[in-house]
Amino acid sequence: MKIKFYFLLACCLCLGVSTPLNAQQVTTGAEIITPSDFFITAPLRDLPMADLNNLSPKETPRGTESQRKAALAEFLKGAGASPTQVDPLAQTEPQTRAGDDPLLSFDGVNVSNLFPPDPTAAVGPNHIVQMTNRFWGVWDKEGNLEPGFPKNINDPIGGSISGDPIVLYDREADRWFISQFQFGSSLRFAVSETPDPTGSYFVYSFPLSSNDYPHYSIYGNSYIVAGNFSPSGRFLAFNREKILAGDPSAEAVTLTMPGFRPGTVFRAPQPVHSEGAGAAAGSAPIVWFHDDAWGGVSQDAAVVWEFDVDWNNPGSASVTGPIEIPLADFDSFIAGTGGDAFANLAQPGVSQRIDALVHVMNFQAHRYDFGTHESMIFNFVVEINNGSRQAGLRWVELRRSGGGDWELYQEGTYVDPTGNDESVFMGAMSMDQEGNMAMGYIKTGPDTFPSLYYTGRAPGDDLGQMTIQETLIVAGTNSINQGNSRYGDYGQLVRDPVDDLTFWYTSQYSGSSPERTRIAAFKISEELSVDELQAAETDFVITSSDNRIFDVNLLSNSTNDMLRLSVYDVLGNRVIYSQVKKNSSGVYYQQLDMNGKASGVYIVSVGNAKTKMTKQIIVR
Repeated sequence: MKIKFYFLLACCLCLGVSTPLNAQQVTTGAEIITPSDFFITAPLRDLPMADLNNLSPKETPRGTESQRKAALAEFLKGAGASPTQVDPLAQTEPQTRAGDDPLLSFDGVNVSNLFPPDPTAAVGPNHIVQMTNRFWGVWDKEGNLEPGFPKNINDPIGGSISGDPIVLYDREADRWFISQFQFGSSLRFAVSETPDPTGSYFVYSFPLSSNDYPHYSIYGNSYIVAGNFSPSGRFLAFNREKILAGDPSAEAVTLTMPGFRPGTVFRAPQPVHSEGAGAAAGSAPIVWFHDDAWGGVSQDAAVVWEFDVDWNNPGSASVTGPIEIPLADFDSFIAGTGGDAFANLAQPGVSQRIDALVHVMNFQAHRYDFGTHESMIFNFVVEINNGSRQAGLRWVELRRSGGGDWELYQEGTYVDPTGNDESVFMGAMSMDQEGNMAMGYIKTGPDTFPSLYYTGRAPGDDLGQMTIQETLIVAGTNSINQGNSRYGDYGQLVRDPVDDLTFWYTSQYSGSSPERTRIAAFKISEELSVDELQAAETDFVITSSDNRIFDVNLLSNSTNDMLRLSVYDVLGNRVIYSQVKKNSSGVYYQQLDMNGKASGVYIVSVGNAKTKMTKQIIVR
């Protein structure tokens, strides 16, 4: 099967003419790589439980973390500030919609001396899997840890691991993907043999001599990874079909993106993960950014590459690009302290500052298919006011329709909504099937211990605004004051594959010890309520000639171009969701095809985040 992928680079350059800075090029001659190691593990539930209180020096990553980030530190020490003085998109509009308390919130794997813990998590139909540096755990969806967990990361990945874990739930295959890397040696990952994350795994190792900070995604029939690799702009794609089958001959292809600007900070582009039901086809982005303070960069923009691979002929793989999309000005540099480039953000009661993760795209970028369009979302940290050392989060949504080019749909900069001098950073974003957007983040400052919050927005809200009020997940009670400024490195926000409405979030906070991690679930979407008002007959009309195909018409003076349409059965289960566009006559129209649905009574709901109108239909 031939699949096309888009690689997106968010390049931050001064706003101006959106013509490409680089003519499009095509790179061919893909190198084919085969596994250097492959084995099948025993069921992990039967292996010994990790001893979290007995870390050997080999398992303490503090030293290796500093060493492998040395190149980034040297760059940041000499990096200049952007000409941007005040972020032009910093949100000043009040957040008008209340957020709900978390549905569930509990501590994940907690280990001392993990600076940073690198928390990452994924959710399946029945389980939550969280990984941190060196250890991982499996919980049921009530927050109960599975017997025998947590485990050492060496079970199942094996080898001499170096951190930066990633866990993904492969929804179409109902499998689990987990990874760590061996610095300067190889990429190692494992895929569960069955849907049970506590069972056996297929383990693969692929040689890669220069690697760091690998970010994985699932798209179509490939697993994709990019990171702080050499040469700059290098990425790999793995034959997903063979890996899921446990085929030891599963190959990878590697290419380098043409026009990728080398030598800019961390060089860690991020593949975008396709989240939601249905196998992705066509294009899949990878996200990175450049700041106009960096050498050789003259305009803030997003940049797209197109990657083609045919797994029946992997040597024919190619990558084409770049195409640039302008972004608003920002400053991604926040100064360090006393020669420590990572000591950026204030904490209460101590002089020690913590890492804002500057010049890095926050994990994980996502892509969604809403039928009428595709959305791609990502975020990164910015300085709100030049020299203030106060962090905000620049978030971006790109869209494309009908297989066309990606275009900027909206962007904003989320800042501390209290108006104080606190910082928000380490953002993690996701969208539910209704198009509601959620963002979890860490908040710290002179008056706030590092704590976890979330915000969000509905698809009908004003563009560029996070309208959900800042909602606390867990309050911090401590500051890092141990001479190590590293913090978080990862956070992850995903949506539940069971209802496609519940969000699950993991990140670091500072509790009884500063290396605590948290797992929480919350919703933004509104549930169907018996208190909803019925629409007037003249405004909301549903007709049908055969009780299977229904024409839905809503005449409304709403200023929204799009409304949301949902169909629920009598048990409250949503069986259809779509977005409805207003036509030139001011009517929102949608044809409902209920073929294949059981006979009975259904509720049709049309509206936005503030108002819904409902009607009953009968399917025969």
